[in-house]
Amino acid sequence: MLAMAQQPKMHMRLYGGVNTTTFVYKIEGIDKDVLEGWQVGGGFRVMFRREFMGIDVVYKNFGITVAPGEDADLDFDEPITVRMKALEFPLTMGYIPVKTAVFKWFLYGGLVSRFSLKGKYEYEGESGTYKPSEINLNVYNLGARFGTQIDLAMFNFDFSYTIGITNAFKERARTNTH
Repeated sequence: MLAMAQQPKMHMRLYGGVNTTTFVYKIEGIDKDVLEGWQVGGGFRVMFRREFMGIDVVYKNFGITVAPGEDADLDFDEPITVRMKALEFPLTMGYIPVKTAVFKWFLYGGLVSRFSLKGKYEYEGESGTYKPSEINLNVYNLGARFGTQIDLAMFNFDFSYTIGITNAFKERARTNTH
């Protein structure tokens, strides 16, 4: 007889961290924009033997500050700060190559649905908000994510990369987020 307890096993988690988002323009002569920010989220992961599946909800806040003279196309005297907010819903599946009582290593891939929320800007001491449609930003974006996680006792460290599948802006020029 073989008895196995708690199969499949579910882990719930809350987390926070840092992120960078890169807007890559497929237009000659235009450089990419790198936006830095923070994120908080939560979700669960279900493990069965050496396979697992995870579903999360993540709130992201990221932005950029452009200094005067930094962009030749924009003429302004004071720095401009633009913040963007988004909700992400990653659905991931993967394999566990190392699984011990204290240490687990996960490899995974999946899809991420991102919904852009209202953003915020600051210029010359004044601030305001904008909707994604006001700057031709698509409200919904789909991305492909791959990454790795390490469980060390009760702590989880997650490193992932998401490449945009859909166009970030509503323009004909191809613009991806990474």
